[in-house]
Amino acid sequence: AERGAAATPLFVHASPPMREVLAEFLKPSQNQFGEILLKTMGRELRGEGSARAGAAAVDSLLRTWGLPASALAQADGSGLSRYNLVAPELLAGILEHMLRSPNRDAWYAALPVGGVDGTLAARFRDTPLAGRVHAKTGTLSGVRALSGYVPGPDGQPLVFSILLNNHTRSAREAD
Repeated sequence: AERGAAATPLFVHASPPMREVLAEFLKPSQNQFGEILLKTMGRELRGEGSARAGAAAVDSLLRTWGLPASALAQADGSGLSRYNLVAPELLAGILEHMLRSPNRDAWYAALPVGGVDGTLAARFRDTPLAGRVHAKTGTLSGVRALSGYVPGPDGQPLVFSILLNNHTRSAREAD
């Protein structure tokens, strides 16, 4: 092509809708999806497809939602960096916000369900909470986390966020 001439695309691929991407990301905890989503946010909202730009976009979003961005230090989107730090209050705030979101149903459906699927398929099985806990796990060596929803006495979801850091127990004991 001539210098300065418009390039002709050879191939265009449209992503599936976010409700489908979220389920493929959250239920099995596909860390690379988180990394790609963070960098995509950076590209779309900050003009740069990097973790740094994505984290800046997340910071702005949290502030827009009235949540304390200072409760999050984000180094990557996968959640695997030891430089990622988050307070359970922030996770609970995000979960509460999503209950009021027009995207609530897609968000709720994308979360793993205790005793049913995703990273919670084997947890809560054969308990009164089977099929009733919708939550996201977080796991690194010495770290176990679970944040999500459980039905309250009136059937409305209650938000919870439990983070266990620097534990020396087995993963089973920590869970």
